[in-house]
Amino acid sequence: MNIVHVTDQYWPSISGVSVTVDAYIKEFTKMGHNVFLLAPEYPNASEIDNKRNSSHLFRFKSYKVFFNVENRLVYRTQKSNIYKVLRSINPDIIHLHTEFAMGKMASYYAKKFHIPLVITAHTNWEELITYYIPFMPSGFARIYCRWYMRKSYNKADVVVVPTSLMGVLLKLYFVKPPIRVIPTGIDITEFSLTCSKEESNSQLFESYPQLRGKKILFFAGRIGTEKNITFLIDVLKELLPKNPNTILIICGDGPAIPEIKNYAKECGVFENLLFTGFIERHKLKTYYSIADVFVIASKVESQGMVALESMACGTPVVAIGEMGTREVMGGDYGGFMVDKELEEFTEKVDLLLNNKSVHSLKSDEALQHLSKWTIQSSAEKMFKLYTNLQKTGKVKM
Repeated sequence: MNIVHVTDQYWPSISGVSVTVDAYIKEFTKMGHNVFLLAPEYPNASEIDNKRNSSHLFRFKSYKVFFNVENRLVYRTQKSNIYKVLRSINPDIIHLHTEFAMGKMASYYAKKFHIPLVITAHTNWEELITYYIPFMPSGFARIYCRWYMRKSYNKADVVVVPTSLMGVLLKLYFVKPPIRVIPTGIDITEFSLTCSKEESNSQLFESYPQLRGKKILFFAGRIGTEKNITFLIDVLKELLPKNPNTILIICGDGPAIPEIKNYAKECGVFENLLFTGFIERHKLKTYYSIADVFVIASKVESQGMVALESMACGTPVVAIGEMGTREVMGGDYGGFMVDKELEEFTEKVDLLLNNKSVHSLKSDEALQHLSKWTIQSSAEKMFKLYTNLQKTGKVKM
């Protein structure tokens, strides 16, 4: 089968979308299919593409989004080039991972040539738009998002969502196509250490000697305001009187780094933070493994894949139970899912840091829970959906 994935967000842009697209491409290729990706050009992207041997990747000229300089949109003038590439591929399925420029152009092509069209709703834009466009009145922004999302998703033959909560949300928007819940799993093998945990830790200690003898909290992801990282700074501040040797590693890049650093200085905890900047994906497992607890306070995750990645390394998670993170954890599996209360969040982190038996129990639980969330299982479900669409033009109800 010739499968085309289309996205407005890809490396070097750091996001769950980039990770998801790569995961599916890898699995479908293993299954023997021809998989292609259409994405925007980015400055310095060619370096990354050469390292990744991206022979089936097509990039198109793009421009910066004025309200979010990390991401780009493809010029409308690239439409003929996009169509030329699609004609050369002759796709059996077009799968969109975007509601924007690339998605619009690819969806027109799919409809014109009667190619089954799938779109994954990765992001709850209604919750995020005020972070990206703060000058837009909140009420108007939410109404606009609902209209735009409904319009985008109604063009597809089927809409895929990573969690059932996202599916409920889209039904409230009166999205008409069938909605299917297919979580984006992770490749567990990517998070298996190639050496012993002691050797892995030793390597990190050489790079960051300040970590030796410390209790380590870890966060990985895009460093944006919407990730609620200042809440984690508050947690650290509450922990330090009883746990003075605690350090929080913040791994990733993004526009909120200066704001978070300033807030940490105001709170008097800056010396207990370690900012690593962007870390290549294959090195992340070392950081997950050295951590005592993975912490995530975001309330807008469509799935919360970083929680799964932490579990794959046997590191318990403490998370605010909102949106996709709530469904991924399914309760207190592999850690603790709490409300937005600072006191409760801090209490659970403190418990994992200081109670070895609870930590061991949650670590084992994390590894067991992860078996439900593998990319192999997700890819099989997605391919079954593709097959039904290709054969019948619709999915089974």
